[in-house]
Amino acid sequence: MTPDSVTAWLLLIGIDIVIVAGISIGVGAVAPRIQVEKLGSDRFPLTLMPWEKPRFFRFFRTSKLARNLPELGDTFGGESKSSIPGRNVEHIDRYLVELRRAEWVHWISIVSWVPLVFFNPWPVTLAFAIIVITGNTLFLLILRGNRQRFTSMKYRLQNGT
Repeated sequence: MTPDSVTAWLLLIGIDIVIVAGISIGVGAVAPRIQVEKLGSDRFPLTLMPWEKPRFFRFFRTSKLARNLPELGDTFGGESKSSIPGRNVEHIDRYLVELRRAEWVHWISIVSWVPLVFFNPWPVTLAFAIIVITGNTLFLLILRGNRQRFTSMKYRLQNGT
């Protein structure tokens, strides 16, 4: 590799990082402005799957992941998901809305690599796809695990069990 080709590759990778990060940051900045009414239910892709039970999330050690990964939910005006707002149904509903909002951010961010297909060689695009999908999937595991727990907690509070 010549110095010029190394520079070209580094420039391309730098542009890719700016594109992927820009899309993700843009989505994160817009998310707190989503109307709460639109986040009141678990529509696709937020629907919890039958296998998403406590055992599933324990297998992937989501509580350990949550302790080690950054939580930036309040960066653009949303609410942090690192602490529970309260333990009654109203507070849990508000927390569930924030979890859904965060999930939408990561579901949209998971495809932030797609624009790279149009101007990158396929190995670079593939590398970015793997990195972006893996990173967002880790956050989705945490969010979905929390949502599963708090949905169950809400059900128990409503039914007095």
